[in-house]
Amino acid sequence: MTTTIEEAPSAAVDTEIEKRALEWIAPYSQAWHLERARDWLVHLDRGCSLEMRLAVMTHDIERMFPGGPSFDKRNGRWDDPCYLYAHASRSAESVGVWLHGLGPVGQSVHLSEVRRLITLHEFGGLDGADLVQAADSLSFLETLQDIVISWVAKGECGVDQARAKHQYMADRIRIDEARRLAEPLLESALASLDGLK
Repeated sequence: MTTTIEEAPSAAVDTEIEKRALEWIAPYSQAWHLERARDWLVHLDRGCSLEMRLAVMTHDIERMFPGGPSFDKRNGRWDDPCYLYAHASRSAESVGVWLHGLGPVGQSVHLSEVRRLITLHEFGGLDGADLVQAADSLSFLETLQDIVISWVAKGECGVDQARAKHQYMADRIRIDEARRLAEPLLESALASLDGLK
């Protein structure tokens, strides 16, 4: 059974620009992952900045557009820095273009900070980036079990590689509370792979 959190108070995430972000990400097949990452971020830090919330809400958006970097899941190197950097950089660039296109609404945030956090969401380690990374990992473990199962079903990776992906997402979390919250989510994610070949 997957552990979930209560929804973050709407006052913490109910700005005009966040509403616009929700509309923008809505066509993305993994929009629920991005929305839940925002919820996890607010759960971990009720005082998180608007820039942090926007970054976590859009951190994977480059995957919504064709032509992005690709990754061979069979090799099992979920931490391949070349792929991760290309993915994070392309997402940051896409969000920068989107924010610029919003005119005055987009100018209400520090664009460089949003882009910095998105670029660091795979790596963490710097101010605010560990929280964004932890929220991403928690949401991945909660919302993307079916995606990982589909990778196995389509032969894109084996069960061992799928288990490694879930473990990798949990292991990269640096924040103690988030690590604790990840334990039951990881257990559920790994259990979802039982019986697959």
